[in-house]
Amino acid sequence: WQVRVCDAILRGQDVISLAATGSGKTLTFWMLLLFRPRGIQIIVTPLNILGEQNTELLSKLGIEGIFISAKTATEWNFRLIASLQYRAIIVNPEELMRPKGGFEKLLSDKTFNNHIISIVIDEAHCISQWGTFRPEYREIGRLRYLQRKLCPILATSATMSAGVIDDVKKVLRLREESLFISRCSTDRTNIKILVRPILNPIRTFRDLSFLLCNWKFGDPPPPKFLVFFDNINESVLAGLFLRSLLPKDQHHRIKWFNSEMSDRFKRNETGRLARGETWGLMATDSFGMGMDLPDIAIVIQWCATPSISALWQRFGRCARDPTLQGTAIIFAEKEYFDVLANEKKKRKRNLHSIKIEPGTSSTAKQARLGPSTSRSAASRDHEASDEEEGEEDEEDEKEEEDDEDEKEDEKGKEKKKKPSTYSRKKSKKEKIEPAIFVLLNADSRGVSCRRQPFSDQFENTKASEFCVCDCMYTFV
Repeated sequence: WQVRVCDAILRGQDVISLAATGSGKTLTFWMLLLFRPRGIQIIVTPLNILGEQNTELLSKLGIEGIFISAKTATEWNFRLIASLQYRAIIVNPEELMRPKGGFEKLLSDKTFNNHIISIVIDEAHCISQWGTFRPEYREIGRLRYLQRKLCPILATSATMSAGVIDDVKKVLRLREESLFISRCSTDRTNIKILVRPILNPIRTFRDLSFLLCNWKFGDPPPPKFLVFFDNINESVLAGLFLRSLLPKDQHHRIKWFNSEMSDRFKRNETGRLARGETWGLMATDSFGMGMDLPDIAIVIQWCATPSISALWQRFGRCARDPTLQGTAIIFAEKEYFDVLANEKKKRKRNLHSIKIEPGTSSTAKQARLGPSTSRSAASRDHEASDEEEGEEDEEDEKEEEDDEDEKEDEKGKEKKKKPSTYSRKKSKKEKIEPAIFVLLNADSRGVSCRRQPFSDQFENTKASEFCVCDCMYTFV
């Protein structure tokens, strides 16, 4: 399929390429350079760390590449680019679409334009999903008007639904009459998908304790893991909890990884995870798309995330080496499970069916209602104790680290001011996609496999017959 994608681009067609995470989409970016010895590829990447990774990879292959970010968008670098010193130019959308910026001048340069093979939009689903808080993504289509000579556009992703494809075509102004869509299955057959309800109070993060397997000195390291959160505060608190399960001199094995960390920290911490010096990361999407670590054994989504696409991207960090088997788990709040929600409704109906006679004292009512009310009171007491438990003293967690990255880790921890009352309630406006409910309730809704919601969303035509998921098993 990579050959077909390259052939279409060399023929001058716009291309949408859909394929699974880790399946080799990036290869299509660089294969084209073999067929145009003086050609240039422009790649738009959502994360700076991915741009740095790509330039390092190209350097090993003997290809001159440069990553343009706010730090490197200098007049000197743009002169080198205009003089055709680089064959691969990697840039984030903000620098690409900066008004009166370096690329605006480059794209009006006839000589430079004649050498462009294609403009690649990597992780193109970000155009739809991130366009609201990164508006430059919605402006990329203006490139069509800036260029003196139109070149093909290649939009790639592992998670574009039919609606997102339509949006991407519109925003990028792809030419329908010459558009080639390469669609491969986005399924990852070496990933086992599990669903679990969160059994302990959410703010305690006790359900994650299995990741460290009661580790003690002399034990081998636990399987390498990532835990994804939709909230930075939660990722830090979860990291502090997991650290509390380890001896203090082993706390550095668990880190949090988010947009507030420096690019240097992210780069170095990714290396430590790859080498096994770090065992696990509490991450947001800052450690997400395109991160190419082959041996992550376990990926967890903590709490139901609204988007099935975002969830599949995160699960896609697991076992990118196809010879390895990985496990992806979504831990979701009980309220999103049909069985538990129905039980709760049933209890409410039973309470309402109890007739209270006029004049009955509150004490008598309590006695008649019995266990249900007692359980409710106990629940309130339990929640109150959990609030106190959530108020951990960060001073006990401070460590003195030897290198600057460890100091930044501690600085990030101190910077996180925890509210006096910790809550992770979702905004009422934040709607969970129907596909997430189907995933969580596959067993009760007649869905035979938990891969089905992903296959339906991304129009996979064939599912694996050899990968065993916990199709009919939800609760532990």
